[in-house]
Amino acid sequence: MSKLHVPNSFYFTGCIFHNDVQSSTLWSFKLMDHFSNEKALELTLFFNRYFLHTLLFLANLFITAQAYEGAVSYEKIYRLNRPAYRSSSGDVINFSYESEPVKAEQRLDAFGMGDLKLYFQDNNAVNYSIQEAYARYKGDSYQLYIGRKILDWNVNEKYWSLGYLNGNQAFTLLSTEEEGVTGILLKKETANWEFDFLLSYLFIPSLNPEIDFKNGEVQSKSDWVRLPPKKTVVSGLEVPIYYNKPQYKISKIVFNKSLGGNIRYRWSPEGGISAFAVYKPENRLRVNAGAYYDNTLGKVVVDADPTVNHHAYYGIQVYQAFGDVKARGGLSYVDPNAKLGKDFPVDISNARKTFKSDYFTINPRYEKEAYSHFSTNLDRTYYALSLNYIHLLTKSTRGNDDFFSDSIKWKRAVGGSVLVKFTESFNVLLDLKYDLERFDNIINSEIRYNYNNKMIFALGLEILKAPQDVSYWSYYRANDMLYSSIGFFF
Repeated sequence: MSKLHVPNSFYFTGCIFHNDVQSSTLWSFKLMDHFSNEKALELTLFFNRYFLHTLLFLANLFITAQAYEGAVSYEKIYRLNRPAYRSSSGDVINFSYESEPVKAEQRLDAFGMGDLKLYFQDNNAVNYSIQEAYARYKGDSYQLYIGRKILDWNVNEKYWSLGYLNGNQAFTLLSTEEEGVTGILLKKETANWEFDFLLSYLFIPSLNPEIDFKNGEVQSKSDWVRLPPKKTVVSGLEVPIYYNKPQYKISKIVFNKSLGGNIRYRWSPEGGISAFAVYKPENRLRVNAGAYYDNTLGKVVVDADPTVNHHAYYGIQVYQAFGDVKARGGLSYVDPNAKLGKDFPVDISNARKTFKSDYFTINPRYEKEAYSHFSTNLDRTYYALSLNYIHLLTKSTRGNDDFFSDSIKWKRAVGGSVLVKFTESFNVLLDLKYDLERFDNIINSEIRYNYNNKMIFALGLEILKAPQDVSYWSYYRANDMLYSSIGFFF
């Protein structure tokens, strides 16, 4: 489902929980410190669920009303088949807001953009996302950004929802919306050169789709999430699995460093070359786990242990415009095993633990990945075309095992979209992605009508085919859906 604009898994990698359907508080398991007793825990859960959610609801409602571009919409989801995991959520109210763009001539300015979703059928649960929220200071020869900002160092990453640089908003499985990196960003331009430098001591992981523990089960309000198994086999018999709520220190998650830079050279106003390198936490938390058989419960008990893993991410891009056609191609490389040095200490002992028992084996996988990618875009008055390609250059042994160790999303895929603008108010979008190696086929289409910039109506369809079990998308074969929405602009 696309985001409203005025005229715009959880998975166990061996032992790793991921938000991969791919925000702003901390982690999808609702971060909290140790509590000494159950009463304090219940009190905190009450505070978190009702007070905090109500506060966020009212704050977003106020921000939406004051925003440069604000919208409130009602969405209805119609499932076309039976997904492997089906939540009770179907009706959603979405609040979107976007402040006025930063003015180039203004010395000090600020920008914010985000969403809040309220789910009716799931005890009025909410998902929220702050995509960008930063202050900008413009000096004589530089610009300084402080806060959460989407980086434009690898533009092609967004279409394929890779989530290595910027996080994925991940409200839905096929969403390509992003969330920025939190820190201090310095931009400086001299003649044909542009330099970016990023430094951060604060890490805010991706939160969506939110996952929670309840009565020993892992649950989510979203259908687009890969949950761990509910049962395992012990001595030939099926035994339930009981998941304990994680206990950990918030400081170990949020106080993590990021360091990176991007350099860009423009040989003309239409073309140039850029290269980036960044060392930062992965946008999604990983979680180790240990397990044992509890004779009293008659269940296998799994203790989750969240951890932050840093990775190095490098890339180079070349871009050139040929009239109205804009082309961009590049290479990118991600290394989840990289270390930066003594001045950049990272505790990876937790992330590298393995677990083996009679019930199952937990073995983290940290694979290096390299991609080549290309995109070309044409935007005209009555239509817009986009053609994209991505190719995995390294070998990948990750597969979809019993603990939902997810395979990579793309091996050798093409993607194209057509946007037909019948009028300024009425348009139709069709987007198709196809993996030439795994034969995955993803169709995303939407019809939108904007009435006088005051109301918007949308009808969309998402269909996914994944014939091979080794595909990342195979778990979501039965997640086809039709959705409708009606929205009001402010």
